[in-house]
Amino acid sequence: MGKLTWEQLRLIYEGQYGVTADEANKWISKELFSKNWLGTPQKLGKMWEDIEVCISFGEFLTEVQKFSKKNNYTDYVSYEVMHEQKHPSIRAFGSTAHYGMFGMKSKRFRNLCSQWVGQLRELGFLNPKPQSEFAKKRELEAIKRQEKKLQKLKLAIKKPTKK
Repeated sequence: MGKLTWEQLRLIYEGQYGVTADEANKWISKELFSKNWLGTPQKLGKMWEDIEVCISFGEFLTEVQKFSKKNNYTDYVSYEVMHEQKHPSIRAFGSTAHYGMFGMKSKRFRNLCSQWVGQLRELGFLNPKPQSEFAKKRELEAIKRQEKKLQKLKLAIKKPTKK
């Protein structure tokens, strides 16, 4: 059959459900772009299925890193400050993602960016956040403590009780 166009999709809805083409268009766009377009903290949104959006977000993150180094900010603060200043890289990312990023508050944008970075790191799209030597040392100590507890439990289970 091939791909459906928007016009064909509107006509299908018009014929099956008895709505006008304009009502069908509003309904379809509402269903596509309002639900799970940006995603939730547990699940990535539909916009990340497009490789162009992923590339644009990567370019946006390089701009954030440049802005952070220049102004001596963390990435978290940079998202908010760049949004308040209406930085062009946010506009470019928003146009690629087909979503008005300046229509939301800067704190909401900051939280979404942090959420997206975390989710994309988990999926392997972005490099993992580098750990400091102190954090690595503490993680190794925690692993050793866990192993020691497990060994004590195994020994306690293996010893039979005398009757």
